[in-house]
Amino acid sequence: MASFTFGAGNARKVLRLPLYALGALATLVTPRTRRLWVFGSGLGVGEGALPLYRAARERLGDDTRLVWLATTDAELATARGLGLDAERKSGWRGFRLTLRARVLVVTHGFGDVNRYATRGGFVAQLWHGIPLKKLHLDSPAALRVSFLPDHRLVRAAVARAFRVAGRGISLFTVASQLVAPRIASAFGVARDRIVVTGDPRDDALLTSAHAKGATGARSKGMRSTGTRSTGPRRILYAPTWRDGHPDPSAPDGETWDEIATWLEANDAELHVRTHPLGKGDYAAGPVLSDRVRMLGTAELLDITPALGGFDALITDYSSIAFDYALVGGPIVFLAPDVESYAKTRGMYDSYRVFSGGRHVTTWGHALTVLEDRLGEKNPGPHEAWLRNEYFDFTDGAATGRVLDEILVRTGMTRAGNAPAGTSVAGTAPAGAAPASTAPAGAAPIARPRVTDLSLGVADGIPSLTVVIDRAVSGARLDGPRARVDGEVRMSTGVTSTGVTSAVFPLLVERWGEPGLALPSGEYRVTLDDGSSRLSVEAPDTPELVHELFRATAGADAGGLVLRVGPPLAPDERGRAAQRRLEGAYRRSRPPLEDAVFLESFYGQSASDNPLGIDRALARLRPQTTRYWSVVDGSVAVPPGGIRIIEGSREWWRVRGSARVLIVNDWLRKRYRRRRGQRVLQTWHGTMLKRLALDRVGVGLRTRIAVRLERARWDALLAQNAYSAKHFRTAYDMRDPIWELGYPRNDVLQLPPAQLAERRAAVRRAVGVPEGARVVLYAPTWRDDRTEMVDYVDLTTFASRLGRDHVLLVRGHSRTLRYGQDLAGDRLIDVTSYPSMTELLLLADILVTDYSSAMFDFAGTGKPTIFFTPDLAHYSADLRGFYFDLLAEAPGPVVHERAELRDAILAAESGSRRDAEASGLAAAWRTRFTSLDDGHAGERVVQRLLDEGWLG
Repeated sequence: MASFTFGAGNARKVLRLPLYALGALATLVTPRTRRLWVFGSGLGVGEGALPLYRAARERLGDDTRLVWLATTDAELATARGLGLDAERKSGWRGFRLTLRARVLVVTHGFGDVNRYATRGGFVAQLWHGIPLKKLHLDSPAALRVSFLPDHRLVRAAVARAFRVAGRGISLFTVASQLVAPRIASAFGVARDRIVVTGDPRDDALLTSAHAKGATGARSKGMRSTGTRSTGPRRILYAPTWRDGHPDPSAPDGETWDEIATWLEANDAELHVRTHPLGKGDYAAGPVLSDRVRMLGTAELLDITPALGGFDALITDYSSIAFDYALVGGPIVFLAPDVESYAKTRGMYDSYRVFSGGRHVTTWGHALTVLEDRLGEKNPGPHEAWLRNEYFDFTDGAATGRVLDEILVRTGMTRAGNAPAGTSVAGTAPAGAAPASTAPAGAAPIARPRVTDLSLGVADGIPSLTVVIDRAVSGARLDGPRARVDGEVRMSTGVTSTGVTSAVFPLLVERWGEPGLALPSGEYRVTLDDGSSRLSVEAPDTPELVHELFRATAGADAGGLVLRVGPPLAPDERGRAAQRRLEGAYRRSRPPLEDAVFLESFYGQSASDNPLGIDRALARLRPQTTRYWSVVDGSVAVPPGGIRIIEGSREWWRVRGSARVLIVNDWLRKRYRRRRGQRVLQTWHGTMLKRLALDRVGVGLRTRIAVRLERARWDALLAQNAYSAKHFRTAYDMRDPIWELGYPRNDVLQLPPAQLAERRAAVRRAVGVPEGARVVLYAPTWRDDRTEMVDYVDLTTFASRLGRDHVLLVRGHSRTLRYGQDLAGDRLIDVTSYPSMTELLLLADILVTDYSSAMFDFAGTGKPTIFFTPDLAHYSADLRGFYFDLLAEAPGPVVHERAELRDAILAAESGSRRDAEASGLAAAWRTRFTSLDDGHAGERVVQRLLDEGWLG
């Protein structure tokens, strides 16, 4: 178990507040001297602080005292054994040294030295790795206090403490411009104090002597001490810590047997390097096999300089992956809990991007991948990408650059004629001797330069045009759930390497619908080699405003970023503007108009039951205006519908004047009913999982919120009598429930000729090859995760279904704004496809878990397979069910990947369609879809008329 959690750490800081106050008072009356520097590291004697100490001692000589402040007697003895001037950081002596020192060098935080005496010192924060997982202000997990409730006021207080601490950091060094915004956001450090120097702890991996022999050293089995030797190939397993929870990758007995057998067969050793703050149970491994060895800090304190001695790395979310990319060996990403970890901790990059889309979830799969990759003599493409993308310097001279920055910023020396405080990263101070084998003034990695960019109209289409100072074969915009390939035009003869002009259209076709905006978000310009690192020398562009979007482009995080947002006017943007518009909405009393306000999944699409009702309204009540509430101009609306952008002045007006509001999820932004207005809540599926008040352990705040939301509804639409029954209890529904069937499923019951025509159109829009059998994988969302669940490694699974199959992957609407689309052979990610019903129309087989799609698909008569590897956890810990799925499911329920493939093939052959299965399927259809006869939309519109809602 972990020995540290954020909650416990923050609790200790709260209890120490009086000591912090006394220390701050002492700093006000005690002068600091430039002739004293103190160093410390949360790891011990190591990390970047150690090479910086040695470089400073060489540069500054005997005129300045450099003191290593140790936490324990053992660390103190180690420091003195290495020839360092060392003292204990606790007690009066450590307090006095920190209080007097001009420069304080830390790698983990102020606690690396004497935390109570840092105020007023020049704190040089080196950190201890490139962050993937979110830190401090960016992570909710870091804002907790163990003995206080997880309340927003507590989080706000902790966040304020982090910001105060961030203001005390004088210099924060990072590996690249890509990393700098993460540090600014996480620590609250001003951007002018964050300098790209490279990481001193990586210098040992990058010095010329090491770099020349690194690849050969791995193949010959360099030992962890850095010395060469022959022998078994050495595999390093280095998981990160999990904020107080055990490592789920820790092998059980059977898995240890599998690992030991593999190591013996491949003449390899597994060195287990657990994080210093979080230990899983690995004791059984070394007992079982002498090829499994623990490599804790007692055996090797600082792992980074020894990374070149390993032939491969297995890790999960650890920053060690970035460091090991400098070595060039293969990396296997083993992450069985990626979805839950991403939600609880948060990540700066999609894990799919970080791992190259190749992470595995079991040791067996990890060993298979490792066996394929061992012995590679050159860095793999993803390892090379990690090195190129995240490091601006690879010359092994970061220590010298950091020292230069400290000296200039403290006024101890100057860089040429530059005034003190000028950034000198990439330049050497006059007369300074280099502190490592490469010159401190070495230039960073040369990046392609953007010499010009513009937002405007190109060939009649709103576009971003980017000019790059070299020839590239391709460029694209990479963003959330969208990618735009640029039209590349190369010129030769202008420079020795050519010039490329890339034009990116900002109105695109999405799922067969032309002329739509890109979904709101940030898009990085990415070149054909996968790199998004560009040196932007062109000025930022002014805003381009279109009726469907607004966009700006400019330099950010070492690249070029296009920012796309909804086309809101200046007085409609931001919280203050929205408060004013909401206030006007609540005060106004506009006359009601013969109109309906339709919204589906919070405006992310124009789909589901509201779309089915829209179609019926268009036929039966064409004089009624149909307004569609959408988040931005990337959402297509049906013919005859009027798009209104959420938050716009028109959106607020229609919300107050439409006679009827039709929604399939909760209303938001403090809806207030006008006299004569009616709200029809259509919901979005028959339920297997428990809802709202029916869930176990629902808190008081949730109960109040549910009842307040229910009070906004005038009627609730149900697909069947079963749903109506549970809606009554789940939402304490006292108003009418209309049992009329689901309008969204009307298209599933079209006449055969129309059905075939619609299916062909969907096939073309999705891109399914003619004749391919379609397997639709559509799991529901998880309360403890953000991205879509993937228990089968979908990209691999799709390739093994057969060349005559296509796997469509559909995440839940709640996962739409997270992650990026999957890509693979015979796999199409349709998470952003607007209509789930049309995907059901296209599918030959549905694979789901607990999604309401199981009920809708029953009306097609085609087979459903239930893939439920987390059935016990989901039913007992997350949601609970209204009935026993195992007993009543109208198709096979499987738990393993191998079973799933067998079930798909069996369903296609018809071998499962015995009398019992047919009987269950028939009973299922009778119970849940008897009203889905193709006329539910008509019945709803007629009910609206009969009730006088539309007059």
